[in-house]
Amino acid sequence: MPLLCAAAARLATNRLAVPALRTTTTTATKQRWVHTTRLLNLKQVPDTIWLKPPAPASLTTSKTDRLSRLPQDTEDDMQVLRSLESLDECVRDLYEESVRVSGTIIRGTDEVRFGRKYIGMVNLPLPVVAAIDRYVTPLSKRTLRHDYLRIADSLRSTGQLTPRGKGKGKAAAQQRRQDIYGEEEEEDALDLSSSRRTPKLLPGERVEVITSGVRPAPDSLVNPGTPLKPHTLEYGRGETAAYLAACTPGTFGAIYNILAELSQRIPDFTPRKVLDFGSGPGTALWAIQEVWPTQGVEKYQGIDVSEDMLLCAESIIADIPASEEGHRVRDIKFSRYLPPSPSDPKERHDLVVSAFALSELPSDTMRKTTVETLWGHTADTLVLVDRGTPDSARMISEARDQILALGECFTVAPLPNDLPDPTVFTPAWIHFSQRTQRPGFTMLTKHSKSNVEDLRYSYTILRRGSRPTLSPLVSEEAVSLSVAEANPEKYLPTGELRKTTQRLALEAYHWPRIILPPMKRKGHVVIDVSTVKGKIERWTFTKTHSKQAYRDARKASWGDLFPHTPKSVAVRPHFAAAEQAKEPQVKKNRKTRRSEAGLSE
Repeated sequence: MPLLCAAAARLATNRLAVPALRTTTTTATKQRWVHTTRLLNLKQVPDTIWLKPPAPASLTTSKTDRLSRLPQDTEDDMQVLRSLESLDECVRDLYEESVRVSGTIIRGTDEVRFGRKYIGMVNLPLPVVAAIDRYVTPLSKRTLRHDYLRIADSLRSTGQLTPRGKGKGKAAAQQRRQDIYGEEEEEDALDLSSSRRTPKLLPGERVEVITSGVRPAPDSLVNPGTPLKPHTLEYGRGETAAYLAACTPGTFGAIYNILAELSQRIPDFTPRKVLDFGSGPGTALWAIQEVWPTQGVEKYQGIDVSEDMLLCAESIIADIPASEEGHRVRDIKFSRYLPPSPSDPKERHDLVVSAFALSELPSDTMRKTTVETLWGHTADTLVLVDRGTPDSARMISEARDQILALGECFTVAPLPNDLPDPTVFTPAWIHFSQRTQRPGFTMLTKHSKSNVEDLRYSYTILRRGSRPTLSPLVSEEAVSLSVAEANPEKYLPTGELRKTTQRLALEAYHWPRIILPPMKRKGHVVIDVSTVKGKIERWTFTKTHSKQAYRDARKASWGDLFPHTPKSVAVRPHFAAAEQAKEPQVKKNRKTRRSEAGLSE
């Protein structure tokens, strides 16, 4: 009521301040009509409503009881009451008609919630942050910074490696044409020096010709001006401390996101024995303890070639307070070398994790051997994680294809099928992003003013057995809306029966995956997805097609599983060319081509 009084006073003030409107123009006449109509409606409300407003109705009071509280003394009061009753009935009819036509719009369906991969910003556990802080505080900050720059140079040197055909430049496009159509490479196709005019040089100057589509080698952070060459580091004590202070929060966020998705996609999976290849300071162990805090993990075995990394991991675990005993795995062992595949299936591990380790191996041959050995140690689920660069994504894709070729296994995530990688012969690659909060020691080591960082990563989750099949769902009759409101845990707001977690887990194997951030436009949303059929398609969702799908599409995030059907489907040109390249090509002579086109010689 105070709001209504303020609105009435505001309208009265505006009425006195409004100048005389000219009735000669149509626009001025309409404005005068609207202004007069508003004032007449306010005049119809009796003064008793402003002076003695009715008491607030309880939540259980019906609309009829609330209307009966209005004064009914005069004819004006009855006219206002009849107007409000007709307005209330009109609004109710419009709402019921909209629900009948378009259906009830739910704020996030159960399918969308189950398929959501986005979990927001991730923080390191407080006991781990305190233990790392105590570990790096006595060290020299200058030495820590120098060792971090060496690690950054190593990661940047290998991160610039781009597989053949990846990227958006002319050189990458020409390489894709060669792979798809078999075009021969011209000798001077990438040599642009002959078509450019050489400028007049001063003594000591030199010309550097940068080819379009070919990125120059980045300069070293330790020695500015020196181009980097691909190399890896051997982690000693200094490099271990720098990695612990600078790189641990980002890698923890990515691993935690993947394991949280695994626990949601397979609700009945709880690992008892875990093998962590490339454990480093024990980052995967911290994520495992957060995802399965109380039940589950009984034995953990970490493997890393660096002795200083293993000593650091043992020091961090021993420094966790005794109050966090419930978050600690009882049997923890570390070793420097990966043992051969066990012959006894009982010696295998329920969960095998390899996080950011495959790209550190020196050759593809060693990677294939390592992946085969890791699969031999796997009794149930294998998780492979690496950086989100094109080369690291290629390694993850090749490891997935290698394991799928062995048979008796299937892909859990991220691709919704067991077919080859759909980004082959295209400039794209499958990768995702996770935001993590930087602790104080990370900001000091990186000389950063921002306390958040986004780490891009590629991953795959493989599981032994056959791919789950989806059985038809036995539908039940919908109940009334009142019954659905009384039992929200069992029924949807529309009156339909809610699906169980096991049913959603089975259906999730047949939902497409969003592989790029959605493009949200006015009135429609565009999403790039990887479908069950092994294709990359661009889906469009509009309000006119489905309000529920449109609402969920606007709330979707990069990496989510999306169960809705789009209004329109399109295939981007480079993905269409890649699909044609995968199909067997039949060479046709000129006469055959002209006859198919309906032409004569």
